[in-house]
Amino acid sequence: MSRRIDIVLPGPVADQLRELAAAAGEPTATLAGRLLRDALTSTSKHRRTRRVPTEVPVRRAGRPPWLEPYGGDHAWRQEVWGAIVALHGRYPRHLGELKIGWWSDEAHTEILCALAVWRAEIDDTGNDPREEIAFHAQLADYQHTLRSEPGGTAQTWRPGPPPEDWTGR
Repeated sequence: MSRRIDIVLPGPVADQLRELAAAAGEPTATLAGRLLRDALTSTSKHRRTRRVPTEVPVRRAGRPPWLEPYGGDHAWRQEVWGAIVALHGRYPRHLGELKIGWWSDEAHTEILCALAVWRAEIDDTGNDPREEIAFHAQLADYQHTLRSEPGGTAQTWRPGPPPEDWTGR
């Protein structure tokens, strides 16, 4: 499906495009579209291919890998639990105030799953240092959220095997 878009070009560039189109005997917009398509194709070929890391669940049925597949999936839950335990082990200061039962709160579960997937993607395919900085900024924000929750340290979660209400869900 084709779509029409407007592109603003500096005067000299627009003049050069018109000259090229006239020399090629085609409309300016047609040449501009072809040049843009060729440039995008060339750029995407040279870009590093991003893949879903093997340490995180594979995308199923169109769901993002940090969300449980529709209908539940025991294997997904096992993988994600391990990824969250590993994330806690890597960032114990930031995740040290997770409360027991975080897995029964959708917001905490989705945030932790997303952080685990994001971390694995950076480790496996990251090539932009801004991704690392953004990850750590988000991790610090989540640490602040955890600190502001009631409950004290008596209810602090310690990593271990998944509870039955996580695996049996």
